[in-house]
Amino acid sequence: MPERLDQACAALLEELFRWNRKINLTGHRDRQAAMADLILDSLALAPHVKGDRLLDIGSGAGFPGLVLALARPRLEVTLLEARGKRVSFQEHMIRTLGLKDRVRALLGRASAQREQDIPALAGKNFSTVTLKAVAGLEESLSLARPYLEPGGRILLPRGLKDKEQALALGLKIQPYQLPQPGGSRIIVIAD
Repeated sequence: MPERLDQACAALLEELFRWNRKINLTGHRDRQAAMADLILDSLALAPHVKGDRLLDIGSGAGFPGLVLALARPRLEVTLLEARGKRVSFQEHMIRTLGLKDRVRALLGRASAQREQDIPALAGKNFSTVTLKAVAGLEESLSLARPYLEPGGRILLPRGLKDKEQALALGLKIQPYQLPQPGGSRIIVIAD
């Protein structure tokens, strides 16, 4: 990792653990596991991001969206999260990391029906949409597609258990390896 990116990711994890003492943002208690499962797992998506506008549905504490914004300095990122305390953390990190000009956090839930959209997303489409641990594979695709611009890409970081289903649906997969305790994973790619 380049030094600047490494420092920014370290600051993100530091704040995550500081906030996590008061409000539950993540189940991670071990920094090494959090580095693998949150930071490195997010970075695995970076080479597969298409275009310059990304929507991160169900972004939780901001993963993978915040890390992708740090790794790709021209990427505009919208974080969509249904829990207010997590959106508050995202907004804090956007300010802390100096990302206000191209990253925004929104409170709300994605819907497969655009008419139920939250106003800030109405009529907006994205070149890349990502979801991590939001729903099953088919439901994740259903949630992401309405927000995708023509020719866009959906990226779903998954465990190996989803490999057969992804292939059966005609989707591409990209395997990758995280350091322990992360292990083997795949990115399901829908173009």
